[in-house]
Order: sequence, then structure tokens, then C-alpha cells
Amino acid sequence: MDLRAATKWQADIATWVLWDIGRCPVPSDVDAGRVGPFIRRALKNLGYNGDVTITAIGILSQVPIDVLRALSSTGIKLHHVPTMYNKSILTSLIMWEMDTSPPANVMLISLQRIFGQYIADLSEEYYVLGSKVPYDRQLDPTVFARRAGCFLWESLLASLRAEAKKESSGTTGKSTFYCSGCYLGLFGFESFTKHILSKEHAFNELDYYPGGVESGNESRARKEDAAAILARLQGFRQVRRREEEEEEANYKKQRLEDPYYDEEYDYEAEAE
Repeated sequence: MDLRAATKWQADIATWVLWDIGRCPVPSDVDAGRVGPFIRRALKNLGYNGDVTITAIGILSQVPIDVLRALSSTGIKLHHVPTMYNKSILTSLIMWEMDTSPPANVMLISLQRIFGQYIADLSEEYYVLGSKVPYDRQLDPTVFARRAGCFLWESLLASLRAEAKKESSGTTGKSTFYCSGCYLGLFGFESFTKHILSKEHAFNELDYYPGGVESGNESRARKEDAAAILARLQGFRQVRRREEEEEEANYKKQRLEDPYYDEEYDYEAEAE
């Protein structure tokens, strides 16, 4: 796992790892139960001796139940959000900043370039893990996303795969379960997974999408069975996913049309 060793100022303070599990999922060939213990062990070996909190955030109803159970069993907190709009994760970062007085370490695992600017601002008061160099505001934000997100996640997966024998972590913690869509805290893994797959939960999440629940038709919509509501919800999510892909394509097009953008220049090499 490609991280810098802790400095004397970072060694004994708390570390928060926010993992965008929707964009950085656990591959089928990786044991989900080893991710949390490995992150903690890697941080410990690098001199980060403070408390480590790992939060997996995303549309958790789309994550396999056995993966969620494995993460929960190793003390990873589970935070469900109703959409993959970037603001869902940004809100979590902002809330953490409001609740956490510096100094503290923070590590974001995500592929989204848009978080680069906020992380850059955050690094003015907190220690940001996962980037080898300070964020350059003049640098293409996709570079920062690769360094702090995709690169870090791929590095972690490579390290996990390289371990010859599986280790029992011995690390168990008290998990926290929270659903942002329903503003609901739950106790226990079974209760949490039952909730995020329920009809009531799916109905509440329709409100987060334009046209999800038409005004005046709430009672009729509630009479739909769970499968129908979940199918409509999945349709809205697919539309939003296509919109994000189009936004990314437009961004790349704008970059290529920028007279100061050099397509052949290795921006990532500059980051190193």
C-alpha cells in the first residue's frame, strides 16, 4: 500500500479512512474481510499509532450482502447514501471536518476527480494521506484523483493479492450503521441490511430523484410492491450513471480543446 511514513506530528493522532466503495468495489478475488485489517496493519507499520476509523460509503443496497457482512465483522463502519451524487460523499467529508478538530489524518479512497479541490482545501488544516506530493492547484485534477484515489486503491489491492497466506486479523470493532436516505441509525448488521433492502427504504430514496414520487401520488406509489419500487429506483440510478459518464466525457472534451492542454504530457509523472 503506497503511503508515506507518519511524521512525528501524525504518529499519535487519529486517522479517518473514507472509502467510496461504490467506485472502488471489492473484486471477487479479494477477501473483503481482509481489507480493514490490512489498512490498519499498513498504517501501524508506517507509524500511524492513533485510532483508525474506516467508513465504507455508497449505495450499500447494491453491494453484496456477504461483502457487507465481512466488512462489518472487521469493524468497518457502513454508511448508506441514497445516490452516488458527489455531494453525498462531500457532505460526509464536511460533517467530519465540522466534528473533528485538527490535527487529524484523513484518507479518501475514491476515483472521482471532483474531490481533489476539496481535499486540497482540507489539507491546509489536516494531514491528507495517499498523495505523495501536496496538491498543486494548477495541476489537472484528474491527476490528484489518480494519486489519491485510484492509485491508492489499486496499490492496496495489489498488496492484498500479494500476501501468500491469509491472516486472521484479530481486529474486531463496534460497527456503526447509518442510512442517510432515511436519516436512520441502526444497531446490528442484520437490521441494517434488512432496512436498506426494504420497500420503505426504497420508497424514501425515490424522493432523491426528480420525478421519483410524483406530487399527489404518494399513496398510490406506496401500494406498489417492493420489486416494482426497487426496479424504478434502479432505473433512476442508471440514468444518473449515464449522466455522470456524459459529464466526464464532456470534461475530457473540454480539456482536449484547451489550447494549453498537452495530451502527450505525462501529468501523473509530474505529480511524482
